[in-house]
Amino acid sequence: MEFTTFEVAYRLNVSEETVRRWIRTGQLKADDSSGKYLIRDEDLQQFLRRRGTPAGKAMSWLATVGSAGVRAAAPGVAYAATNVMTSAALSGIKLYKVLSGLEKVGADELSVMVDEVDKSLASLRENLQVIEEQKAKLEEGIRELEEIRAKLVTT
Repeated sequence: MEFTTFEVAYRLNVSEETVRRWIRTGQLKADDSSGKYLIRDEDLQQFLRRRGTPAGKAMSWLATVGSAGVRAAAPGVAYAATNVMTSAALSGIKLYKVLSGLEKVGADELSVMVDEVDKSLASLRENLQVIEEQKAKLEEGIRELEEIRAKLVTT
């Protein structure tokens, strides 16, 4: 599977220019023989593992969902499909079909799907905890700067 710079930027919540800069600096491999950058799933996964950031680890599973076609077909359900960890047994299309009632699965496969959703929930909760900790630090920094500003204004 290959992704455009737009798809990678969308999934990682960065600008396309950031993705292109990663490519230009050699941090992220891409093929430009077609006239536009195409990033292979394996190269994106490798890039995210190398980065080793909490956000990179939490977001790496997003890159495994081939959801561009799903987003176009059914945006509401596709949002769920793009936010669930996938494996070989669970693709974005398969999830879309199951959630929309177009396909039935057996108990074993449903159990695997539920397990994957549980893993994704745990990952998102961990990421949210990191974000909440960062938010608290930023709010403290804002308070300190507001105090400094107030003292400067009254001087």
